[in-house]
Amino acid sequence: MNINTFLDLLCNEIKYKPIRNDIAEELKNHINEIKQEYIDKGLESNKAEDKAVEQMGNPKEIGLKLNKIHKPKLDWKLLIIMIIVLGFSLLVTFTRSSNISQNNEINVMIKYIAFMVIGIILSVICYFVDYRNLLKHSKKLFIIASLSIIVSITFGTNLRGVSHFRIGTYMFSPSVIAMPLYILSFVGFLENINKESREKVNINIIKIIISSIFSLYLLSLIPSLVTAFIVCLTYLILATRKLLQINKNIKRNIGLLWGVPVVLIFISVIIMVNSPLGLFRLNRITASFNPESDPNGAGWIGTNQNLIINSAQLIGESENMGNALNIFDEGTNYALISMLAHYGWITSGLMILIVALLSIKLIINAIKVKDIYGKNIIIGIATMFILQSICNILMNLNLGIQANFNIPFISYGGANLIANMVCISLVFSVYRSKNIILKKMK
Repeated sequence: MNINTFLDLLCNEIKYKPIRNDIAEELKNHINEIKQEYIDKGLESNKAEDKAVEQMGNPKEIGLKLNKIHKPKLDWKLLIIMIIVLGFSLLVTFTRSSNISQNNEINVMIKYIAFMVIGIILSVICYFVDYRNLLKHSKKLFIIASLSIIVSITFGTNLRGVSHFRIGTYMFSPSVIAMPLYILSFVGFLENINKESREKVNINIIKIIISSIFSLYLLSLIPSLVTAFIVCLTYLILATRKLLQINKNIKRNIGLLWGVPVVLIFISVIIMVNSPLGLFRLNRITASFNPESDPNGAGWIGTNQNLIINSAQLIGESENMGNALNIFDEGTNYALISMLAHYGWITSGLMILIVALLSIKLIINAIKVKDIYGKNIIIGIATMFILQSICNILMNLNLGIQANFNIPFISYGGANLIANMVCISLVFSVYRSKNIILKKMK
């Protein structure tokens, strides 16, 4: 039996096709080394090859053993957490729909379930696609994200000062698409930095800086300063990790990396405060932490949140729903306070707990994954989810600034749900091959 026949029989037993070529190449090199030893002992090439292959053993038995080792693994723990999270998502949507007419209630639930089904289908497809293929499309992802914002601003519909895409009667913000795509493209750009070539590092760093500033500028035009803030922090965390990996002038580079944005944000805040709308914005920030200072204006939502928080029961409706119940049921940002108003602290606490478990599981997955590119994808997605969740929970409990923060999956919205499900499917895709070392991943 020659080498090629041996490898074909062996690889046919390995179900995970992306690993076959790497295993075949590694075994071929090993067999050729054994073959060369026999040649050095005086055997002819053909006989030496036959001896080397025979020494390896039964190709089918070896293939079956390698198949067990390199079998993709489904992250069952994350899947269970996601099922519970989606259950809360349905409960939030049902709560919202129950306060409107019966016909609309049915339509809202049907639409949301339809979006969930679409999200599941796309997630399954994404799960079986090799996530490493995204690396070569990083520039395309960046262009798609940028065009989505530009097209929305130029041709979209303005809703409460924010540009939206309109599909029939349904509208959604381009940030739903742009936010994860920018983060994935940024991960790809970081991967292209070659630490062995000083010239290439400088060129790639310049490209990353320019693309980052451009993306944050576009995100702030939607306008969505909240989205820009989340993406900016995600960029900084990913870039910091890259600097630690390069291990060159760490203190100085990290100081510059974080120092420059902090200074720019400080200058921007000063400019905003001194702008014509500065007093209004400052009043909104102040009212977020002290709603009673303007109970009929910027602090109206916070005041009604306090009424619900202070009168909430362990189980069941709050004794004082306040005057903002309709706003809570119509606004995607106030899913948590709506749950508290309708079902009490236990249900709301469980919702916060499952969101925390999701965040912790994503962090654990990032630690376990061996592939640097896959690890950074999980870190980017996890950072995006965790920052949004923390800011939203604090905002709902009157402990943070009132802004357009969403809890991934929990805050209802069809486009948001689909985008978040596709993102989490990438985490599943990375995890399924976490124990499989491919040469492309090294």
